[in-house]
Amino acid sequence: MKKIIKKVIIIIIYLGVLPSGWLSKLIYKLFKSSLVFDFFAQGYSLVPGVLGVMIRACFYQQTLAEAHLDLFMGFGSFISKINTKIGQGVLINGHSTVGLANIGDGVVIANYVSVLSGGKQHNFENLEIGILEKEGIYSCVNIGNDVFIGDQSVVMADIGEKTIVGAGSIVVKEIPSYVVAVGNPARVAKKRK
Repeated sequence: MKKIIKKVIIIIIYLGVLPSGWLSKLIYKLFKSSLVFDFFAQGYSLVPGVLGVMIRACFYQQTLAEAHLDLFMGFGSFISKINTKIGQGVLINGHSTVGLANIGDGVVIANYVSVLSGGKQHNFENLEIGILEKEGIYSCVNIGNDVFIGDQSVVMADIGEKTIVGAGSIVVKEIPSYVVAVGNPARVAKKRK
């Protein structure tokens, strides 16, 4: 009975979120503008509790390149790039942001984590152009299956599967699979095999 009630609630929420998801996707396809997507993603990030988790899962399932209804996104967390892909069973805790990324299955992202759109999203090469006028280079960050990223970490490079990134780490270079990485910049502290 509990499962049936949960499914009915998810269907109701899914239908309620559908206009915002549809509009976000349509505006992006027609104009390559993510302003509507950003508006709803940030707005829905502020809905508290289980209702907020369900709303965010439904919205991202409708809008992202890939996402699933079992996505758990905590309060204050949002995804800023519509082309992001998120695998099954992903948990993104509170106040975390995700840019352009491919996140594998079973990934856990702790609180206050930033997954950036690569390490060069701000282009500082040309000194003749003002800071606000420069266009960044967005690259996709790949996070393998079954990865744990600790509180207040910043991720700018790929992370291999079954890797643990310690709290407060700054990932600026690719981290291989099956390791524990810590520090600023993040370095492999030990192997997990």
